[in-house]
Amino acid sequence: MRWKSVALAGALGTTATGCNIFQATTRTLVNEPLVVHNQFSITHDLRKQANAAWKEVRSQYPRRAFTSEFRDGFTDGYVDFLDRGGNGSIPAVPPVKYTRHKKYFTENGQCLVKDYFLGFKYGQDIAIATGKRQFLTVPVLLPVVEQGPPEFKIQPPAGSGGETLPDPKPVKMSVPTPPPSPTPVPTPAPTPAPTPPQFQTPEAVGSGASLNPPERPGITITNTIPIPVAPVPTAPATAPVVTPAPAPPAPVRVPQVPTLKLPPPPREVPEFPEYVPTPPITDDLPIVAPNTKEFPVVPPSHPDVK
Repeated sequence: MRWKSVALAGALGTTATGCNIFQATTRTLVNEPLVVHNQFSITHDLRKQANAAWKEVRSQYPRRAFTSEFRDGFTDGYVDFLDRGGNGSIPAVPPVKYTRHKKYFTENGQCLVKDYFLGFKYGQDIAIATGKRQFLTVPVLLPVVEQGPPEFKIQPPAGSGGETLPDPKPVKMSVPTPPPSPTPVPTPAPTPAPTPPQFQTPEAVGSGASLNPPERPGITITNTIPIPVAPVPTAPATAPVVTPAPAPPAPVRVPQVPTLKLPPPPREVPEFPEYVPTPPITDDLPIVAPNTKEFPVVPPSHPDVK
């Protein structure tokens, strides 16, 4: 019977902790793969944008002799800034593939590794110029604290031991002398209003008086003759109404999006000589035809890179 008790206790203990095991299993099998898949999708889209930006660089600067290491560094720097942000600084060491291949442990290989760092920095500059970093961040709302006026505190001088400041000295106030009162101005006498003319009443008219007002010296009353005004001719009610023809619709003009002027590549990236024709910009890298006055296919190392 003892072994049955031990088995029952083990079963009950597993049941009591089953919720935690189920949550951990769900997080491991469902949540973590979704997070990784989402991050992988974001990185994949950023690499597509980096390739499009690299094609724009090739079209705007077709005479620059870019290397494959510079192109790789450009892609990594573009994706790194948009995905992780930062202050636009280059990494301390190159990727693993540059530390496990013997061709990078030579004089020319060290120049190619420096090309990777130059491309990484240039890719970050292009990513900063696009302004897309703000759309790859999570907005955080912070409470706005209203700042009032600063507190005014009187502190005792150093070494005073907390003594109070002496009372300020009284300030003598001088009372200004009031200005003299102005001289009163005499008020002019009011002018009497003119008396209106007096007319005769109807009773006085029946007795033979005139309705005209009395004549005054210097005033002449004349009769005015009305001037006939010619009637304005009106348009007939049955005049035909002419409807103007509708204007043709204006052509729809599609606005042209201006091409973003990219920053120039670093000065350490050389340009092709004048006798070398410009490589096609459709190529991922500037490939020069061989035997072009003994110009090598791979650009030479950069001795001025320090």
